[in-house]
Amino acid sequence: MVVQEDEKIIVQSLIGGNQLPFYLRCLKSLIAFCQERIDLQLHTDGSLSQEDQEVIHSELDETMVTITDSSENTSRVLDYLQGRPNCQKIRKDSIWGIEFFDPIYAFPHEPISFYLDADILFLRPFSGLFDRIEVKGGAIFLKDTQWDAYSFRPWHMLTGKKKPQVVEGITTGLVFWDKSAIDWDYLEWFLGEHRLHQISEWIMPSAQAGLANRCEAKTICPKQIPNLYPNTQIHDNTFGVHLLGSYRKEWMEKLEASENNQIENLATMAPSFERCISQNIFGYSLRQMRRWKNTRLDLW
Repeated sequence: MVVQEDEKIIVQSLIGGNQLPFYLRCLKSLIAFCQERIDLQLHTDGSLSQEDQEVIHSELDETMVTITDSSENTSRVLDYLQGRPNCQKIRKDSIWGIEFFDPIYAFPHEPISFYLDADILFLRPFSGLFDRIEVKGGAIFLKDTQWDAYSFRPWHMLTGKKKPQVVEGITTGLVFWDKSAIDWDYLEWFLGEHRLHQISEWIMPSAQAGLANRCEAKTICPKQIPNLYPNTQIHDNTFGVHLLGSYRKEWMEKLEASENNQIENLATMAPSFERCISQNIFGYSLRQMRRWKNTRLDLW
């Protein structure tokens, strides 16, 4: 990726007061290891106190960090969503609506948005992750090699006048969008189909999996930024990890025990991207069975 010295990359994230020290550790790793100049736009869930904000500015370089309370954005974002009541409702009612819509509309004249969850910890220098050319015409996500963490059941892919058509296994801990590639009519339809909303926290990831199926979507190589399930492996080319909440404590202990103190000697990694593929009912059913085995039987 070629970035002009004066070209600003704005990376957005969503944080709250709960677990703030952990989120700051992750954000500091982003700043330390990203080889391009970035600015941070932090959206909040309304739980940050004034003291929390002062801590953020003291811990991070305050010249590159802007904090915006989601409540201050509500009316502006809802104005952008005029005529799309289902989109408006999830933005008003859900933290996952904030996570999707606020980064899209924070800089309305920017064609590309870069969003990262604040639970991605970077482990070594990297360059080329925030590449506008790679995003152009579509979107980029994390690859979920374990499950399809989607909100509908397999039989929903066969029933109804209009059926969900999604890509295989994406995680929205990292979401880069070319805003012109978003199919807003599909999004409005999906958010209004309550039969497809069996698991509330996975509604927006499922919606984005459908949007990804309608554009040139990609994922980052899962060895480079894996989702840390109990059976995940760290590889030589891993430069970041997505610390999923259910398994975070155990993985932080492992990472701290194996922490490499020779960071300055590590080569800078460049991400590789893979095209998303469409999911079908057979593949989706198998991955749902695997999720049941993992979570209900604790078999990995």
